[in-house]
Amino acid sequence: MRELYMHGNAFRGDVPSVFTTLTSIEVLDLSSNNFSGMIPKYLEGFKFLQYLNLSLNNFEGEVPKQGVFGNASAISVVGNANLCGGIPELKLPTCPVLANVRRGKAHVSRVIILVASAVACLIFLLCVPASLYWIRKSRKKPSSLSSMDGRHLKVSYAELFKATDGFSLANLIGTGSYGSVYKGILSRIENVVAVKVLNLHLRGASKSFIAECNALRNIRHRNLVKIITSCSSIDFGGNDFKALVLEFMPNGSLEKWLHSKLDGQHQVGSLNFIKRLNIAIDIASALDYLHHHCHTPIVHCDLKPSNIFLDEDMNAHVGDFGLAKFYPRIIQSSSEDQSSTTGLKGTIGYIAPEYG
Repeated sequence: MRELYMHGNAFRGDVPSVFTTLTSIEVLDLSSNNFSGMIPKYLEGFKFLQYLNLSLNNFEGEVPKQGVFGNASAISVVGNANLCGGIPELKLPTCPVLANVRRGKAHVSRVIILVASAVACLIFLLCVPASLYWIRKSRKKPSSLSSMDGRHLKVSYAELFKATDGFSLANLIGTGSYGSVYKGILSRIENVVAVKVLNLHLRGASKSFIAECNALRNIRHRNLVKIITSCSSIDFGGNDFKALVLEFMPNGSLEKWLHSKLDGQHQVGSLNFIKRLNIAIDIASALDYLHHHCHTPIVHCDLKPSNIFLDEDMNAHVGDFGLAKFYPRIIQSSSEDQSSTTGLKGTIGYIAPEYG
């Protein structure tokens, strides 16, 4: 047997031991089941295994590193909340290490504990006066940390102007319905960011800015573009200015990878089947989170390749929430949307099916 697809069933428990005989398997898909326990170590020894999908199960413990597990693009383990370890590209938490203390060294442990306790007490006695001093000082002087809702830095128009070299065309990385996106380096965090500047002369741009802020302020997911901060100010000419500072995606949009030859430029790259499958899983994970795991469910309303962005490891992130709607509002206005096209939103070819 070379390929085995068992996804989308209700299998439970450990992976059957009979799988040890599948030494010639090339593709194995066990996703979207209820398998649990440790990932079988013997899968490391399958020399011909080119793709392994274990996503959306209940596996736990350390992910192996040898064989197919050494290639991040050849495996998928998303949706298993209790996995750890594996190769760094999987970005899983480090597995806890349990220290085994031998009985013969019990007396050494006691001495270490006593010494550590004495040192801790000394440090505590030294730190208490300093802590009291700083607490009193902080109460007298207001905090100078700039934040937005206690989480995001506040940035000015001048900072964004400097970060993007005056919003130069050389730093322009994309344009959308309501504005342009520039690459820049924000000096305060010393990191590359994407600055989405709204064209407030366009009708609906301000509403799009508010909608995107409302959608992104309370959602966190590995497959959503992370918002770093926002800016609502005035430019050097006294005009209103609104912008979003977002996580920079080095590999650009999915559209550039799918249609890289349409603009006559050199080809960005190619997406094989495995990469396309992983991107599809990432997008599905983001939508599942938005629809079912947010405090208030969110519908994107403009999901298309140009709004899917790829990081340095080719992981997909859903972005551009300018047309996003909260689910309760859609319920209230569904009959109106179905009976009229005047409020039609989205992009032709990718428009939300609710408007059909």
